[in-house]
Amino acid sequence: MPEPFDVYVDSYQVTTNPYAAAINFNLSDAMPAAPGVPSRTTPVGSVRLSLENMKLLAFLLYRQIRQHERAMGVNIQVPQHVLNALQIGAEDWRGIWERDR
Repeated sequence: MPEPFDVYVDSYQVTTNPYAAAINFNLSDAMPAAPGVPSRTTPVGSVRLSLENMKLLAFLLYRQIRQHERAMGVNIQVPQHVLNALQIGAEDWRGIWERDR
């Protein structure tokens, strides 16, 4: 059995195939990359899980975030340039995070 890990990550990659999924966690270099050069990242760990388990995890994460926002009276903001970089449309984002406000 692998040892559990407790680390900070600031980027991740999600991949799926017909049977399973993987979430790869990375940490960006402390020094910014030169203009036009992609940021370097260090792999931190990977979590492999079934598609059903990933779907449950997505729901549990959503529910936890919404409970936190309600309990703290906050609305966690994600900058528009981040959404743009991930090609997340404003309608899609609002459809998830603003539907029950």
